[in-house]
Amino acid sequence: MIKVSNPLTIVAIFAGLAEVMATAVLVVLPATLQSIFIYFVMGFPVLIVSLFFLCLFVRPQSLYAPSDYKSEESYLKANNIRQEVSQATEKALNGVALNNQHSNDVKQISEKVAKLAESAFDDFLDSNVLEYMRERPNEAFTNRGLGHIFSTGKNNILKSLLRLEHKKEIVSGMDGLVKVWQVRPREAT
Repeated sequence: MIKVSNPLTIVAIFAGLAEVMATAVLVVLPATLQSIFIYFVMGFPVLIVSLFFLCLFVRPQSLYAPSDYKSEESYLKANNIRQEVSQATEKALNGVALNNQHSNDVKQISEKVAKLAESAFDDFLDSNVLEYMRERPNEAFTNRGLGHIFSTGKNNILKSLLRLEHKKEIVSGMDGLVKVWQVRPREAT
């Protein structure tokens, strides 16, 4: 089974299926409609490609899955998520700000909220990884394997595994030349 993690793959699959289906339908259409349908079959891929390049020109980062980035910081930076959270928070705080509050205070608070949102993402990922590993206590995992399971970058998973290892929730070891992690065995009481 093919893993579809990129919007471009979805576009390609859709366009390919549409062309195959259109070709199959063409032979059963009446002769009067075939000429009209041929123009549609020829024009449809041009429309898809045009929309793809328009998307690529306007917002190229939307064509990449989070796992396509080297790190979550790159993903956040490319999609301006940190700035958008910061700006939305700043706007909300400005709306309810007291008359004597300085704009620098609002800016600092909005940046703190953006960092808290990023930290909440890390905590969410950590808890999901730990829960997944606890459901499979006899298995050992690589960061790459978990990256595929959670559809995120292997560096994000690596950071999560290192945080969990630091918290003594999981342990690491070597399987040949590959570093693997496993949930820490429960101590007998």
